[in-house]
Amino acid sequence: MSIRRRQGFQSLRWPSPATLLVLLTAVAALALTLAPDTPGALLPQSVVDRPLVTTTPIRGSFPVRYVQDPRQGPPVSAEAALLLEVSTGTVLYAKDEHQRRAPASTTKIITALLAIESGRLQDAVTVSRRAAGVTGSSAYLSTGERYTLEELLHGLMLPSGNDAAVAIAEHVGGSVSGFAAMMNRRARELGAYDSHFVNPHGLDDPQHHTSAYDLALFAKTAMQYPTFAAVVGRRAYTALSQQKTWHNTNRLLWSFEGATGIKTGTTSRAGNCLVAAASREGMQLISVVLGSSDRWADSARLLEYGFSAFAVVELARRGDVVAEVPVAGASSDLVVRVMAADRLAVTVPIRQVKDVRGVVRLRQLFAPVGAGQPVGELEGYLADQPFARIPLVAGEPVPRLPWWRRIF
Repeated sequence: MSIRRRQGFQSLRWPSPATLLVLLTAVAALALTLAPDTPGALLPQSVVDRPLVTTTPIRGSFPVRYVQDPRQGPPVSAEAALLLEVSTGTVLYAKDEHQRRAPASTTKIITALLAIESGRLQDAVTVSRRAAGVTGSSAYLSTGERYTLEELLHGLMLPSGNDAAVAIAEHVGGSVSGFAAMMNRRARELGAYDSHFVNPHGLDDPQHHTSAYDLALFAKTAMQYPTFAAVVGRRAYTALSQQKTWHNTNRLLWSFEGATGIKTGTTSRAGNCLVAAASREGMQLISVVLGSSDRWADSARLLEYGFSAFAVVELARRGDVVAEVPVAGASSDLVVRVMAADRLAVTVPIRQVKDVRGVVRLRQLFAPVGAGQPVGELEGYLADQPFARIPLVAGEPVPRLPWWRRIF
């Protein structure tokens, strides 16, 4: 604009409309140029709330969470029990789940877990005199026999061989005491604070204990390994090294629809115990019963309760596109796909499925945007209470426009 003097006063001559348009465009471009490269604060909820459509529950993955009243459920004779939905880590039923108890051969779940994590399946293992001479349930190993570690896993989990447990412990941990130290470290890593182990097989010892809660943690972790899941799901197995056939002690593999494992246990101090897993229509449950007068009926009752009374509602899977957002400082028609960085799901009583919803909260985006850059959150609600949230990220990079395009 130009300035001229008239009769002692300054007067302004306003620019033409064309000049004014150019100036305003330049100011807008300068604002975009100075805008931060990272997303700003979350926009007001009223602007960005976008409820996701909750469809038929997708059954079918960990801090542990509990349903509202986990003490309600079917009657069981077990002194301690727990029912866990695996994919969401949700406790559906619990009875004295932190009570420290003798675990008997359910101990072998963490023994097998450590063998898989710390050993090599094709390693050759020679049975020691100590291993061959251990008392209790047996895989009938003899001193000097050689098996692969994978074969010994079957001897451990199917016939519940205490001899196989000691052979594995000596091979992986160097000694029984060394392996027990590994067991205790791994238990703490998994958040199993009710457990302390002194042997790999579970024969009664005053210093050897765990809980229904801890056993569920061990089983949930172990079942993520395909080798473990395959071993405990077999009804019989023949070790070719010595032509020995072992049969699984878990009767549920024959009698319960969808049963997939895991381990029995019995001693005078522990009573009858069973950690069991079953899957139906993509929903996986783990039940634990300790000190039961009928472990088969108790386990079947808990598992059936889980399948019939609960559902898994999945709001997003990792990589799902949940929104598309325009990006300031990019070409006018450019949007970025917003993707879920993790899975968001919840297990609820079937009557509450309709109360589950998701809310997308997005940040205002300015170019440049990097692929995988956090751009907001997806929060899950059960009724009006949030139960979890996951980050949302940009699905692809968006470069900033050249300066001359930002001006014009």
